[in-house]
Amino acid sequence: MKKNLLALAVASALIAPAALADVTLYGTISESIESVKATGSTNSANDIKSTTRISSNVSKLGFKGNEDLGDGLKAIWQVEQEISVDDGGTRKGTFATRNSFVGLDGAFGKAFMGYNDSAYKALLKPILVNPMADTIAEICTDKSVFCHGDARLANSVHYYTPNFAGFQAGVSYGTDETRKALSADGSDRTNMDVWSLAAAYSIDGFNVGVGYDRRNDKNAVAGDTNLNQSFWKVAASYKFGDTKIGAGFEQERNDKSTGDTKQNAWTVGAEQKFGNFGVSLAYAKLQESKSDAKDGAKQWTLGATYDLSKRTQTYAYYTRIANDDNGTRTFGNAGLTNYDNTGKAIGVGAGSNPTGFGVGLKHSF
Repeated sequence: MKKNLLALAVASALIAPAALADVTLYGTISESIESVKATGSTNSANDIKSTTRISSNVSKLGFKGNEDLGDGLKAIWQVEQEISVDDGGTRKGTFATRNSFVGLDGAFGKAFMGYNDSAYKALLKPILVNPMADTIAEICTDKSVFCHGDARLANSVHYYTPNFAGFQAGVSYGTDETRKALSADGSDRTNMDVWSLAAAYSIDGFNVGVGYDRRNDKNAVAGDTNLNQSFWKVAASYKFGDTKIGAGFEQERNDKSTGDTKQNAWTVGAEQKFGNFGVSLAYAKLQESKSDAKDGAKQWTLGATYDLSKRTQTYAYYTRIANDDNGTRTFGNAGLTNYDNTGKAIGVGAGSNPTGFGVGLKHSF
């Protein structure tokens, strides 16, 4: 009896603070069984043969909350992490691996700091038609064919304006706490900070946004640290009834000691709902970074969903990336990779064509 009372007292002590605080527990569990491969490499020895696997598809668990500070001002916070429900967490065991921050929200807008998506990503990605997000079929990630400038910034601060009749703007700054030395005497040190700006406007189903992202000293070498990387992107979509169509354009520029490069990408897509059933289709193309570089790629994605309830959904997808001879684009989520003879991951083979299809179940809470 005493043991039971003691256990109850301990449980009450732990639960009471959580119950009094304004805390929301949320998350998504999304599992799929899929078949993937990456064949057609310029060097066939680098092909990845067909593999059947279970993927966790960015399943996540988060905690968020706020405190009313008076006069319309609130303290806000969030801690979110990816959870690996397909393999017991052997790949994703670190806490706060996704958007996590603390800040203030009021009439002036919202300001916060932590580890969070850049304004370039946060304001523009929702505008695009991006079928089967968080699966291997997603076209909008930094590793696939479109959205190369999207990033989650460590050690960063962010500010978003209030929404003015459908218009909102944001700015993010990511610090470089490492300041990597490029020379033995330490005279050449990088300052790889990141600036990200974006603005979006929405009216009567029409959405448009533009963004700019600059990564200083990204391509720095000894003797020349001022070699930067930058992106700019425009996205637009229109939703009428149960139909959404959209398009986007992105340009990546790299200052390099061997010669500057510029690489353009674009995408188009459409989504259609028929009651609980939905279908989506998207196409993206990445052009060469310079004449005869042969580092471009194309991606097709076809998806279908069926809502079993407001929180539970079944889905199926097919995607294919066709790399040029020197292209190495791969799935943005649960990507494929080869390994060298030391066990080091070296990505997919140049010129290969990562292909996959799968079916899954997702529950949100």
